[in-house]
Amino acid sequence: MAIKKTKKTTRKKVKVAGRAPPKRRMPGWILLTMGMLLGLGVALMGYINGWVPKPDNPNKRPVAQTTKTVSQSKIEDKSAELETKSKQNFDFYETLQDMEVVIDEEELQQTENRKAKNYILQLGAFKNLSDAEALKAQVAFVGLSAVIQNVTVNQTNWHRVRIGPYKSGRKADVDKRNLEKNGFNALILRQK
Repeated sequence: MAIKKTKKTTRKKVKVAGRAPPKRRMPGWILLTMGMLLGLGVALMGYINGWVPKPDNPNKRPVAQTTKTVSQSKIEDKSAELETKSKQNFDFYETLQDMEVVIDEEELQQTENRKAKNYILQLGAFKNLSDAEALKAQVAFVGLSAVIQNVTVNQTNWHRVRIGPYKSGRKADVDKRNLEKNGFNALILRQK
């Protein structure tokens, strides 16, 4: 009987040219902890040596700077009252009730000029009343109610098909877009 010998094969470690074997890296949590401790140490050293600026008046509240106007005396009186109240017991809601706002006459005139204006959508103007009524009926299928307005321009009678009035331009724009989706052309006009 013949005994066969088997060869034991072993792998050789092959070094790749230019590469070093991988090194063990330090875990990330250790690096993070070391960085935090180093930062804390620097901050503590700066605080002890006086490198960190300290607040000038830590117990006083900042006061808003105002420019002098016609009603400066009223503001000073109110601020004196508020300071005494805040020293006693500060209450936000009471402070707001005691404050007074002075509005210039120019601002009041500007707000009066900005009064709400009415907006109208005009879909068309026709010489024939039957054409205007046909357009009004088509608009009714979209879900909007139109009105026919009769006007005379240069001795010619016109029949305007309009929708509105609207209190805001946004509402008029919403209906205009709805009409455009359904194939109508409309203009947004301001009423005087």
